[in-house]
Amino acid sequence: MTEKDLILLKTLINIPSPSGFEEHIATFIFDEASKIVGSSNVKIDKYKNVVVTLDGEDNTKTIMLDAHSDEIGFIVVNVNRYGKISMQYIGGGDSTILTARHLNILTSKGIMPAVIDRKHSHLVFDEQAELNYSPEQADIDVGFRNKEDILKYVQIGDPIVYESNFRELGNGFYTGYGFDDKSGCFLLLKVLQSIANRKRPVRTVFTFSAQEETGSSKVVPIIKELKPNLFIETDVTFATDYGTEDEYEEEVGRCELGGGVVLYRGVDIDKPSWELLSSIAKTKKIPYQVQASTGKSCGYIPLDFSVHSGHSKSLVVGIPLRNMHSPCEIINRYDLISGAKLLSNFLVSKKLQDIL
Repeated sequence: MTEKDLILLKTLINIPSPSGFEEHIATFIFDEASKIVGSSNVKIDKYKNVVVTLDGEDNTKTIMLDAHSDEIGFIVVNVNRYGKISMQYIGGGDSTILTARHLNILTSKGIMPAVIDRKHSHLVFDEQAELNYSPEQADIDVGFRNKEDILKYVQIGDPIVYESNFRELGNGFYTGYGFDDKSGCFLLLKVLQSIANRKRPVRTVFTFSAQEETGSSKVVPIIKELKPNLFIETDVTFATDYGTEDEYEEEVGRCELGGGVVLYRGVDIDKPSWELLSSIAKTKKIPYQVQASTGKSCGYIPLDFSVHSGHSKSLVVGIPLRNMHSPCEIINRYDLISGAKLLSNFLVSKKLQDIL
């Protein structure tokens, strides 16, 4: 990964984009994609999806690749008479990791730094009870406690995110908040960069979609409109190279950071497309891993929609991730770069015309 790549990845991570509030990340991705293919090929729709369209030799057939640009977050639901700010999740999350966290409240006046308070450790007698409470029970602290003063800055409906904390670990590992799925956005931008000036057998559409984490992904209307011949989901997947006694591996299969991207295989995965993708990986000596698709594919709604509406064949490409939906997610750069290389070679393969 070059220094320029690292800056791109870090910038994506550092832009807050809780579901329903993707305007800033959409603008950034629009600008980055426009540098590669020109702004006439890029648009932002009313949902804050970014859509990039590249013509191919045969524009009667379309491949669509998607990565969602949103991340899990919270939203302000109340400020009570004592100045306590209450919140609820936007998207899924783990209530056991809430306490003693740094937050940013995204207000109309800018970022309001905050923390979630933690009971003095000397006064904790039931650790489990302290861990298990809902987000609305969390005590969000902005320092001052006067309701009227707080409401000068914070409004009901303001989004909240964990404070950005992108860090480089050793040997190509990175940690932070929002790799689900900004790592996918990074990968697709690298693919776009790779194929922009190469011959493409069919029309190729890249979408950087909104609101996946809420379960109401706004890429669904695009699938409905374009009816792609092949839909490729690019999202994170469950790494199992941590934990104890193979507890994760037994549930979802072996998946190692640095072992290459994951190609889902099984229910709702188009077999000819999968075989072409895996054969390219073998020919180009690009490592990959395999996990099983049970028909839900990590619960990704656009994949289910595209399959069951009869609009397209589908593939799922997963980026190995540890600690999903937490402030300390971990990825490996090799999986991103090798994954971009694999998808780039796939999208320029002349064999696509035959299997589509």
